[in-house]
Amino acid sequence: MFAKYFSVMAFPGKLLGMVDKGMAASRAAVSKAGAQAQTWGEMGVLKVEIVQLRAQAERLTAQLGAAVYAAFSERKETSLSVDSPALAGLVGRISELASVIAAKEAAFLKLGGKRNDFDDENER
Repeated sequence: MFAKYFSVMAFPGKLLGMVDKGMAASRAAVSKAGAQAQTWGEMGVLKVEIVQLRAQAERLTAQLGAAVYAAFSERKETSLSVDSPALAGLVGRISELASVIAAKEAAFLKLGGKRNDFDDENER
């Protein structure tokens, strides 16, 4: 009779043990999912920043091309260098942007992104 009593009494303890294990597994899964969601969020922010910086670099490159064209066609200059007043500022800003873009791309790749995530949709 005592054996039956103790086995019945042990059942709630076993049940609580199983529930505790299930809760621990659930907490671990939620924690892991939260960390992954945060990583994806960071990747999304980086990707948006990279796209914006690339667009800015393209605009500056277009301005540089227009400045070179103006120097040759309108001002009839025969040679230009990176140190030319009309070009130096643009070349410097484009170079700075290239460095920032490279750093952000490296951070994106470190988080698990892929290089082709930046490809233009039309190129795929």
